[in-house]
Amino acid sequence: MHKQFTDDALLLMRHEIEAAGGNEVFFIGRTNVEGIVWEVEAIARGNRQAVPAIITRAACGDVVIHNHPSGDLTPSPADMDIASVAGNQGIGFSIVDNGCTRCYQVVSPFTEQKGELLSLEEIGRVFAGDGMMANLKGYEQRDEQVRMALNVAEAFNHDRVALVEAGTGTGKSLAYLVPAILWAVRNNQRVVVSTNTINLQEQLIKKDLPFLAKNSAVDFKAALVKGRSNYACLRKLENAEAEPSLFPDESAAELTAIIEWSKSCQNGCRSDLSFTPRHAAWEEVCCEADQCGRSRCKHFGRCFFYRARRDASAARVLVVNHALLLSDIVLRRETGYDATAILPPFSRLIFDEGHHLEDVATSHLSLVISRGAILKQLHRLVPQKAGRAGLLTIISTRLARDLPDSMEALYTELSALLESHLLPKAADLGHLTEQTMDWLALTLEQETGNGTGREQKLRITPPVEQGAFWQECRQRLHSLADGLNDYTQALRSLLRRSEDLPDRLREKLADQLLDTGGIEGRLQAMADGLQFFSASAEGYCRWMETSRGSRGVQARLCAAPLDISGQVKETILDRIKTIIVTSATLTVGGDFAYLKERTGFGLLPKERLTELRLASPFDYASQVFVAVPEDMPEPSAPGFRQALEERILRAVTIARGGAFVLFTSYDLLNKVYSSLAPDLARLGLTALKQGETGRHALLARFRTEHNAVLFGTDSFWEGVDVKGDALRLVIISRLPFQVPTEPVQQARAEQIQAKGGDPFREFSVPQAVIKFRQGFGRLIRSRDDRGAVLILDRRVTTKGYGRTFLRSLPDTPLVTGDSGEVFKRMEEFFTPPVSSAS
Repeated sequence: MHKQFTDDALLLMRHEIEAAGGNEVFFIGRTNVEGIVWEVEAIARGNRQAVPAIITRAACGDVVIHNHPSGDLTPSPADMDIASVAGNQGIGFSIVDNGCTRCYQVVSPFTEQKGELLSLEEIGRVFAGDGMMANLKGYEQRDEQVRMALNVAEAFNHDRVALVEAGTGTGKSLAYLVPAILWAVRNNQRVVVSTNTINLQEQLIKKDLPFLAKNSAVDFKAALVKGRSNYACLRKLENAEAEPSLFPDESAAELTAIIEWSKSCQNGCRSDLSFTPRHAAWEEVCCEADQCGRSRCKHFGRCFFYRARRDASAARVLVVNHALLLSDIVLRRETGYDATAILPPFSRLIFDEGHHLEDVATSHLSLVISRGAILKQLHRLVPQKAGRAGLLTIISTRLARDLPDSMEALYTELSALLESHLLPKAADLGHLTEQTMDWLALTLEQETGNGTGREQKLRITPPVEQGAFWQECRQRLHSLADGLNDYTQALRSLLRRSEDLPDRLREKLADQLLDTGGIEGRLQAMADGLQFFSASAEGYCRWMETSRGSRGVQARLCAAPLDISGQVKETILDRIKTIIVTSATLTVGGDFAYLKERTGFGLLPKERLTELRLASPFDYASQVFVAVPEDMPEPSAPGFRQALEERILRAVTIARGGAFVLFTSYDLLNKVYSSLAPDLARLGLTALKQGETGRHALLARFRTEHNAVLFGTDSFWEGVDVKGDALRLVIISRLPFQVPTEPVQQARAEQIQAKGGDPFREFSVPQAVIKFRQGFGRLIRSRDDRGAVLILDRRVTTKGYGRTFLRSLPDTPLVTGDSGEVFKRMEEFFTPPVSSAS
C-alpha cells in the first residue's frame, strides 16, 4: 500500500469509511511526482450515480478510489465502466478494502512523461503584433519580451536553469507566464511562481493571469497560495470559545470577534477580517503544522487551510511568496514529500524578484532564541497567573475526574509525572529562563560598553570565546538547555503513556495532547538551538543582541549560515527540473558572477545553466536626468548632513515635490526630515516620513498629493511602483552599502578574505550596486514617465568602484559638476519648452 498511498492518505480514507458505517465511499486522490497518492478527498458516499460528477472534478494524473465493503477487490462491470471513462482522461482508478490494507489498481493514473515540448513558433505568434497579446490595451511588440518568452520555453523544454535579467518595461511576467501555462496544461505539471512583494503577487493574480485566462485558448486554473498561519484553525477556535480561561485577558475581545467571524466566513483567512488583529491574538487561533491533527481532526473536512490546499492541488499555476516557498522547501528537506508540506508537489519553478534569494534563504536557515519565546510555550502549559487554565492543568484535572479506578496504576504514573514534575517544574524552568536571559542582556550591555538602550550586537569570535564572559555564558546556556531537555523528556513520557488511556478519555483530551505535543517540539528545538549556539557551529555566524522596550532590556541569541550556496543547490536546484530566476537587477556591471557565486548557480553544470540580459525598452536618455554634484562632502566628512539638506531642499524646490528621498539609515532620515519639514511646509510641499503610518497608506497619499516629498529607507528602495507625474524625482542620499559591523556582513567578509578574496569588491560593492539599481529604478515605470535622479554621494565618480555603480545603470548621460551647474541643468530639464507662436 505504501507504494501507492502515503500514511496520511490511508488514515483519512479509513476515517471516512468508518464514518460512513463501512459503506462505499468515493475519493479523489492527488498524486505527487512519484505517482503516489499523497492527499485524498471524500466526494460521494454509497452513490454510484455521482461517479460522472466525480470524474469531472478529477484532473489528469488524479486517482478515483473507492472501497468494496465485502473485501473482494475484483472489479465489477460498473467498476470497469468507470475505469474506462477515467482511463481515457488520464485519471487512475483503484479499489481498496475497508481497512485500506489492500489495493487493486484497475487503471494507472497518467504520470509525468518526457513532456510535450513547447513550440517556439507558437509562442512567438502569441507575442506578435496581431497575436493574442494585441488584446492587451496599449500593447506593442517588444523584442525583449519575445526573447525572454522563448528563453523560458527552452528552459522548460530542456530542464534547464535560466537566469534572466529583464529591464523595467520588458513585460517579464507575461513573458514567463505564457510558456509556463502552456507547459503546465499540456504536460499536467504544476508551475510555482514565487515573488518577494505583495505588489507583484497582486499584479499576477488580479491582472496578468485573468487576462491570459480570458484571452488564451488554453483552459487553466491558477491559485494564490498562502501559508498556514494565514488561516484560522477551527479546532483552536472551538477551544477558545469553550475554554476562554486558556487565553490572555488582553486578547479576549479580539478572540470573541474572530470566533464570531469564523462562523460565517468563507475562507477563514486573516486578510478577510474587517480589522487587523494583534499578532498575539491571531497566534492563539491560527493554523500551525505542529499543532494540526490533519486527517484525524474532526474539523478536517471543513478546515480552512486544507480546503485552500485542495484548491491549490487542482490548480496548475501556483502563486506564492518567497517566504512560503522557502518554508516549504526547508520542510520538505526535513520531512520528505509528505502531508506536512505546504505546497502540492511541483517540479517547475519561476523565482521572480530573484535578487532576494540569498537573503530569504539565509533567513529561513537561521536560528533565533529569545526569553519571550521560551516563556510563551511554558505559560501555555502552566500559566503564570492564578486562575488561568493551562494545557497541563486541564489534563491533570480530567485525569483525576475521568480515569476509571481500574486503571489506578496508569493514573499513579501520570499523576506523578504531572504533579511532581511537569506542573511545578514549569515555574522553575521559567525562572531559570528569566535569570539566564536577563543576566545575558545586562552583562552584554556591560561588555559592549553601552547602556543607552540602543540595540547592541556582539558577534561570537575566537577572541570573545577566550574571555570569561563567554565561559560563564556557555555554562548558563548549557544549564538552560539541560533544564529544557529534562522537561521535554517528561512531556514525551506523558504523551507516550497517554496513548494507553481509554479511547473515550483520550478523545476528550485529544486537543490538549495535540497542543502539548506541538509545544514539546518547540521547546526541544530551543534546547537543541541553545546547544548549537554554545558549540563551535562551524560555517555559521553567531551573535547576541539586546534591545530595550516596555519590558526592559531583552536579549536574543542568533545564528545564520555564512554560505547558503551549497544548501540552495541541494534543496532547490538539484530537486526542481526547471527554474527561471528573473529580476530587473540580477547582474553587477553586466555580469551574473555575483549571483552565481552567492546562491549556488555557479555550482551547476554549465550545460544546465543559461544567462540572458535584456535591456529596458525605455528611452532613458530622453526620459531621465541623472546628476552628481561633485562639491558634496563625502558621507563620513564633517558638514555632510548640512550639505545634504541644502541640496535636497534645492532639488525638491525645482521639481515642485513629487520626490522620493532615499536613505540608508533611520537616524539620518529622522534628522534630515526634522530639519527640512518646516521649510517644505513653507514651500507648500507635503513632507511624508516612513514610519508615520503604514506603507500602503503613505504611498496612497503620495500618489494623490502630487507635491509630496517622501523620506524613506529600506522598503522604499524597491517594490514600489508609482507611475506618472506623481513621482518625478528620486534623491539617493548615499550609496547603499550595508553596515560593515552587522554580524553576518562582517563574518561573510572575513570568510571571503580568508579564502584570499577581496570582500569589499566581491561582496560589499555588488550588494550595494543591486540596491542602488533598485532605487534608481523607482523613477521610470512606463514610456510616459519623465524625471530626475540626483545622487548626493560623490564617491560614485571619485572612487574606482564608482564605475561599477555607473556601468550598472541604463544608458543615459551623467551630469557632473558643482551644485550650481547641476541645478541649473536640472531646472532646464524640468522647464517645459516654450511652443513657438503660429
